[in-house]
Amino acid sequence: MNLEQLTYFVTVVEEGTISGAARRLNMTQPPLSLQLHNLEEEFGLKLFERGARQIRLTEAGHHFYDYAIRILDLRDNAAEEMKNLRTGRKGSLRIGVVSSASCEEFFHGLNRFRKSHERIQFKIYDGNTYQLLNALEKQKIELAVIRTPFPGAELDILNIKTDRIIAAATEQYIEKLPKGTISFKDLKDHPLIIYRRWEKIIKELFSREKLSPNIRCINDDARTTLQWAEAGVGVALLPASIMPLAHNLSYRELSETELTSTICIAKRRDRVLSESAEAFFECFRNEIGESL
Repeated sequence: MNLEQLTYFVTVVEEGTISGAARRLNMTQPPLSLQLHNLEEEFGLKLFERGARQIRLTEAGHHFYDYAIRILDLRDNAAEEMKNLRTGRKGSLRIGVVSSASCEEFFHGLNRFRKSHERIQFKIYDGNTYQLLNALEKQKIELAVIRTPFPGAELDILNIKTDRIIAAATEQYIEKLPKGTISFKDLKDHPLIIYRRWEKIIKELFSREKLSPNIRCINDDARTTLQWAEAGVGVALLPASIMPLAHNLSYRELSETELTSTICIAKRRDRVLSESAEAFFECFRNEIGESL
């Protein structure tokens, strides 16, 4: 197995056909098919189910594709890192960021880091918390800016900001709610838009009041939650700090004080970070220490 074979394999998966991959790679089909056959011979496993028009990955093929993507990403990152060092850019930093992490505290720490690392290039990967945890595990990113709740047994975590969950909606819903702080009892007849990872918590809080929530939409991302609320689908339960990104939404604070979410920076405990990633993490650790 070599990097050229990995490139061939990934290209075939992305194109869906050997003929399409051959055109993209500017080569003929027979040598490409031979390279795929050699991979299967080496592993003693079928990687593809070959159909009349398209090929499909086997279970082994899916596993190998994940590894191939990670290896090729590492190759590309290593090449760019060396280029950056050669041209004086002093490297790059791969960070995953959830869409609801754009709070003042995060950008204050970011700007502080930039003052001492002016030539660092930031590579930002968007995703929800669980997608970024997966990217962290697969080493696609070095650091993740994510939101609780999430499992963090293998992580070192710095808490940046904790904020309350609020109920946000268009006026057609807000005008029917009491003014000031509201409770889940006030939301029992309203369609709700919630994050998937808060579903169990929200249902438990409603159950405590002997109520059943009217959940209209469950999703994984703050932008989706905002968009559906702005479209008038229902009342969104989301972190208060995301509201500056909202358009035409009003909100009510909730009396359920235990429903909170914290923006965190996370890294894997079992991984050695690049110099720039370690400096970024320590910058935020110092920032938090000074604010205490």
